[in-house]
Amino acid sequence: MIVEKRVWKIIYEYIKYTSYNFFTISESRDDIWLYSREQQTLKRIILSKQTAQSTLFMVQKIMDHHDEIETTLGNPINHYELILIGQEVQLNEMPMNIKITSCTDAKTLSQALYTPFKAITNKTKPQSIAWYQKRIINQNQIDTAMIKFAPITYILILLNIMSFIFMSVWQITHKVDTIVEKGGLTHFNFVHGDYYRLISSIFMHFDFQHLLFNMMSLFILGKLVEFLFSKWQYVLIYIGGGIVGNLVSLTFDTQSISVGASGAICALLGALFAYLMFSGKFEKKFILQVIVFSIIYLAMSALFANVNNYAHFGGLFGGLCIAILMYLFQQKNRFAKWLLCAFIILNVLLLFNIFSEEEHHIYNEYALKAIEDGRDQYAQDILNETVKKGYENDETYVYLGLLKSKEESLSNGITLWKKGLKAFPNSDKLNYQMALAMRALDDYESADKYLKKAIEHNKKQEYETLQKEIKEFR
Repeated sequence: MIVEKRVWKIIYEYIKYTSYNFFTISESRDDIWLYSREQQTLKRIILSKQTAQSTLFMVQKIMDHHDEIETTLGNPINHYELILIGQEVQLNEMPMNIKITSCTDAKTLSQALYTPFKAITNKTKPQSIAWYQKRIINQNQIDTAMIKFAPITYILILLNIMSFIFMSVWQITHKVDTIVEKGGLTHFNFVHGDYYRLISSIFMHFDFQHLLFNMMSLFILGKLVEFLFSKWQYVLIYIGGGIVGNLVSLTFDTQSISVGASGAICALLGALFAYLMFSGKFEKKFILQVIVFSIIYLAMSALFANVNNYAHFGGLFGGLCIAILMYLFQQKNRFAKWLLCAFIILNVLLLFNIFSEEEHHIYNEYALKAIEDGRDQYAQDILNETVKKGYENDETYVYLGLLKSKEESLSNGITLWKKGLKAFPNSDKLNYQMALAMRALDDYESADKYLKKAIEHNKKQEYETLQKEIKEFR
């Protein structure tokens, strides 16, 4: 004999750890219907005593009302299973798509309702029958999603945490400790071929508060989207939406550094709006909860420093489009291919705009900030890494020469500036720097020569002022 409390506990765990969800229940609560969209299977768990004749009658009734059940459920049913609790009934010549399972004890019931993750994750204490029934019979989708074991969401959270730990110990083994070096997304790096940053930046965060807020949001939204969509759809929405958010960010902001899961999380919000549009299930409580959470999330995220609203709204748009495309292709809608083409063209236009924008040299900016703060060695390390990566420009050589002049001698600085001029002969900055150096050495003729070339390419006021000074001393 199986204790009733044990039965409800096993059913609760089965719903929690598998793709099966509660569908309906009899008034006497002795006939529980569970359905899996992935398996396209309906299971009826019968707690009341049945005979061979009554069981056969249930089978016949299922066959007679198959179309009505599918219509009510709103999904196809390929298989049925009747699970008889505390009894053993055997029937011959059953239809191919209907299975009878007799469970005489808790062991056979656990085998019939097998949960693969239970042994690893289930550490909860037994609850009352009412507690289990309340959570099983609950019709609110958000509450049901919160019950579900969501492995993809947990893996994404784990990856974000591991990435944060990796970032925290980065400085132990690396001289240059910047968010860019760790994988942050910048316009400069992207246009120079670091395309992986579109994804790596999604798993990075500025600080613990940033990580904590995003992981709390991912836990809620991730579990809900993982419940409403298939696992591969969920991953595509999260990563794809995050990438679109980053592309939008790069299009409208070429100077900032973008890190954080918020763009991908906003893509999950976009997917939820698509679900509300196409599911046909307009439960007021669910709609209100989604809208309120969206407002709270966007408002709270705006409180953080360096918030990237472009990535937020880009991710929201990306997740919405990807989810809509999924629904249209599932329904074999004739507009699906047209929308896909439009979505691809839009992303190509974003890329075209990104590569046509003038680049902002983030490494030189870091070096200049370090020089201004008096951290010359750190600035030197950044500039050395810049040259090592092949990212140097005329400004890089200006800063390298200034550091050499300060730490060693002016002649060493001049050597670096001349090396820079070989690579960038038309650089007004390097020619101006050489003019300053030549003036310091009282070589006014050479100073004037370099200065004329600088003014030829850029008529800055400071260049013309220096030219007047040189003329006075010549």
